[in-house]
Amino acid sequence: MQTISMILPYFLCGKGEWPSYIDWHMASCKANDTIDFYIFTDDTSISKWEEVPNIHIVYMTFDECVELIKTQLGDVKISTPYKLCDYRPAYGIIFEQWIGNSDFWGFYDCDLIYGDMRHYFTDELLSQYDKLMILGHTQLYRNTEEVNNFFRLERPEDSKYRDYTWQKVSQDEKHYGFDEWTGAPQLIKENNKRIFWERENFSNIYQPANYKRVFDKNVGMNSLFQVWQWKDGKMFHINRMNKKKTERMYIHLTQRKMKAEVYEGQTEAYITQKSEIKTFIGRGDSFTGVEFFALYLKKIFQWVKWHITHLKGKKNWEM
Repeated sequence: MQTISMILPYFLCGKGEWPSYIDWHMASCKANDTIDFYIFTDDTSISKWEEVPNIHIVYMTFDECVELIKTQLGDVKISTPYKLCDYRPAYGIIFEQWIGNSDFWGFYDCDLIYGDMRHYFTDELLSQYDKLMILGHTQLYRNTEEVNNFFRLERPEDSKYRDYTWQKVSQDEKHYGFDEWTGAPQLIKENNKRIFWERENFSNIYQPANYKRVFDKNVGMNSLFQVWQWKDGKMFHINRMNKKKTERMYIHLTQRKMKAEVYEGQTEAYITQKSEIKTFIGRGDSFTGVEFFALYLKKIFQWVKWHITHLKGKKNWEM
């Protein structure tokens, strides 16, 4: 089995806090016991997880992390923890003393709950690619000198993102999102490297303030009754109308303030549309209600509008 080390720097700098569901997140990391998770932080409130064999907590201040980055990469610009996102593609160099001889290293966010990562990151898949996935929630890189320096690649002359380079990003305090999409992943793709361009093997849910965003963006089977289940280290989307379960690598709780039950060693929990993490749920906990009907009314309106404005008949995707 190819080894994987995941990296998460998370600095509170004396203000802010971990997500309310951090223990559920940590439990999901623990369940992936063939993967090592390295957390670099200045906060000791997660210290109870230090005894877990595959969770490694390294205490340092943000300033010490900045010094480490500059020691490894030279004169770069970084003054806030958020700017660390731009340096994620270089974590293989920055944190090389911890990831050691791991076959792959990766980075991840703590606003998610993992399912079975090895169900997706199989040895067969890992053998085919040097870079896997393109969003900031979770990505992997092969741990070799060549791949660890992919972020320094030059853009081709015909690239639409010719000016979006490591040289620019590392010399500007502004956050560019270099770790995602058109940043390092697109740069690697443009240079014809082996990249697994995947962004739909997880669940991505949003704040319910806008009905368009209450549903799971990546499932493709949203229902009037739906819920997510974490059970025995696996994550599922459940359509409670037809009882269909779809396994996911993780659920990303994008910008959600969750109300979470206290984690006390449970091996099963449900994530609901009401931004709750509960051990037991009723029918009402999975009811999407007004948001569901508002979404489909909008779809009907779009369908009518398209047919009125495209009387001669164009492709549906032009709508």
